[in-house]
Amino acid sequence: MHSGDMRHVRILVNLFKRASRSRMLLGRDGVRLPLQTVGAVLLAYAWMTWQRMPDVAWGAFSALFVVRATIEGTVTEAIARIVGAMAGVALGVGVVLLAAAMNLSIAWSIVASVGAAAFMSIRWPWLGYSLVTATILTVAPDDDILAGAASKTLAICVGSTSGILAAFTVLPLWARASMRYNMAASLESYGELLVDWAGALGQGRPRPREQDKPALARARARWRAASMACQARPLRLRYPRGDREADWLHERIEQLWLTVPLLERVGRLTLTDNVCNRLGASLDEVARAARRQIDALARAIREKNGQGLACPATEPLAQLAQAIEHGAFSPAERETVALIAWAWREVTRELDAVCQGLEARRHGGPSSPIQHRR
Repeated sequence: MHSGDMRHVRILVNLFKRASRSRMLLGRDGVRLPLQTVGAVLLAYAWMTWQRMPDVAWGAFSALFVVRATIEGTVTEAIARIVGAMAGVALGVGVVLLAAAMNLSIAWSIVASVGAAAFMSIRWPWLGYSLVTATILTVAPDDDILAGAASKTLAICVGSTSGILAAFTVLPLWARASMRYNMAASLESYGELLVDWAGALGQGRPRPREQDKPALARARARWRAASMACQARPLRLRYPRGDREADWLHERIEQLWLTVPLLERVGRLTLTDNVCNRLGASLDEVARAARRQIDALARAIREKNGQGLACPATEPLAQLAQAIEHGAFSPAERETVALIAWAWREVTRELDAVCQGLEARRHGGPSSPIQHRR
């Protein structure tokens, strides 16, 4: 290949790298949310100005606060704001007209309207915006209260709709797709933690904890998956019948993460050099087998493909049991290694439950062939 051709190849490679970095940057919430928010506010302002609608500030304010990290989250928030606004308008207008008919002071109107709206917000949180509209209409009613209430409601509808349009057009993100991606990343982070924990035990150094900075960085995917699950549940746009597999996986992966405190508790035990030397290699193999199983499971979650799941991985556990049985341990050391072996059995059981349960669900069998331990 000539030098000129090599130069062109390097230029193309650099362009692809820059495009990949730009795509990753645009995919972050720190970039997506500001762009969607600006787009929603501009759209609401432009439409209301073009149509010469009053209460432009109400529309811009609604567009500003309905935008969330995902399409489902934004649509859910927009619908809740519109319904809450209508409920608050009906309440505020009704109370003001009733108070005027009965010659009651404005104080009684405020008490009745705000109190009722506050009760609705507590009883039905998705009606929380009713507290805003009911309070404003009661405290500062327009000369023509019906026309003012109608214009404010219409402005809120325009602003909320602008937020929905921005979510669909400016760097759109579906919560379900992001939820699956982050569940897979959460599983992979869990596998890294297992390998680090086993390696630390074999080397006799302090075991990693969930609160350590590297572990906290790994846990971001777990927190992200939980956030996406919360945004996807109220409104199922892409999957009308619900992605039950994703909901089930999220619950099982959360149960898997509950084994981390168990490993941390065992990791606080004082380990002798004899225990570290005799169990280090066996535990490392158990952790690596679990890591391979986790990697296959993560691929299946991302690709919705049940092929190639390695379930279960019993041979490394059997080798660990043999190392414990034939090892020369003191009575105190034997208690310690028994606790370590028990903790890792729980980890592998939970992992096998996720893996086998996923296979069973995709082939129409029982949801989980392994019973959950108490």
